[in-house]
Amino acid sequence: MEDPMYRHILPDESVRLRALEIFFQRYIEMLEPYSDLYTTSEQYEAVALVFRSNAMADTLWAKVKYMKQIIVAIIKASSISRLIGIRGYVRGVSILRSMSSSWLSMLGDRPYLHLDMLVVQQRYRGKGYVSKIMEPLLAECRANDTVCTLETQTPSNLPMYKHYHFRTVNVIPLPNSLLEQYCMVYTPTDTDTDFYSESRTEGEP
Repeated sequence: MEDPMYRHILPDESVRLRALEIFFQRYIEMLEPYSDLYTTSEQYEAVALVFRSNAMADTLWAKVKYMKQIIVAIIKASSISRLIGIRGYVRGVSILRSMSSSWLSMLGDRPYLHLDMLVVQQRYRGKGYVSKIMEPLLAECRANDTVCTLETQTPSNLPMYKHYHFRTVNVIPLPNSLLEQYCMVYTPTDTDTDFYSESRTEGEP
């Protein structure tokens, strides 16, 4: 995986792929009740996991249930510690918590679609498969007046997302690291100035 966050968590390339296979399996299991899988064809040239905020009821029980699913996912994924040790696993969980999606609370009660993962197979990159995912996703947002959100820790991805009219609304630095998480929002109208204010770093006024 080329994502700088995963390289930071798992610097040993020899175990990174095996650890991420376990992680993503448990992560997708956790999000499956609330998400849809977008793909370009049966060949899976590109795949995206999209979380729907309105798939989760706004009740205390629903929030408790979701927290329970997170805990279960962490426990199930703990087999990664056989590859990187318990200390390495705890460090990885801590980093993921720092780079979480808690910033989405800025949206308040507004429903959103969160582009949680977007993967294009290596041999299909640069051939327009990102557009085949993004265009129907954003068309749905326009049809339903719903915002779309995402995060990236890869600065070189920013121009691509800006091409689809996402704007950076927050930058979250990982303590003791050069790593930063860029929090981005697409909204169907330009009148949403709350989201289109100048980019800022978390903690700044």
